[in-house]
Order: sequence, then structure tokens, then C-alpha cells
Amino acid sequence: MTNRKRGTRTLASYVPVFTAVVGITLVIGAVVLIYGPNDINRLVVVTFGLGVLIIGIWFAAHPFFKSSRRFIALRREVEEFIDLVKLLNEQVVETAEPENVAHTTAKMHKAVDRMVAEADKTS
Repeated sequence: MTNRKRGTRTLASYVPVFTAVVGITLVIGAVVLIYGPNDINRLVVVTFGLGVLIIGIWFAAHPFFKSSRRFIALRREVEEFIDLVKLLNEQVVETAEPENVAHTTAKMHKAVDRMVAEADKTS
């Protein structure tokens, strides 16, 4: 199961490159290769090529297979710890009351304990 997910993510990472190559090939091919008195065919192929490029850009920004994040609970604890670090830094810079700094430090110790507990669940 892990190999299949990893393979799907690898294939999904090539989608923007593939669509860029196809889109550019269509646009350049239409401009260079399609001749005739009626330019509507050229316009249609160029429009389609640009559409493929736009789809590739959109997919690069918002991939369908983006659920590669694992250990969500542990990540949440780490983000909360980072917020506590920011708070502690603000308190120290603003020379806050020692009780507030001690309270934030105690929260940080508890956050580390929760991170250790979550890390134990992920192994």
C-alpha cells in the first residue's frame, strides 16, 4: 500500500511537467505547422494548448493527490509549540512579568510531553 501511494505521488508530481510539454507543443505546432487560408484551425489548437498549460499550472498549485502529510496530530502539536515559542519571544522582548514567562515555559514543557506522546503513536 505504501509503494502504491508513493508511486501515485510520483506520477502526480510529473503532471505539471507533462501538461507544460503538451501545451507548448500544441501552441508551437499550431503556429508553425498549420497553414491555410482558414486560420480557425490554428486558433482552436492554440486555444486548446493554452488551456492545457492553464490546467497544468492549476494542478501544480492545487494537486489532487496532496494528502502526503502524515502524523497530523504530531504536526498540530509542533505548530502549537511554535506558537508558544513566538509568545515566549514576545514576552522576553517586552520584558513581561516573570510569572507570565514561567507560565509560558510550563506550557512549552507540557507541549513537549504531548509531542513525545504523539511521536510514540506514530512509530
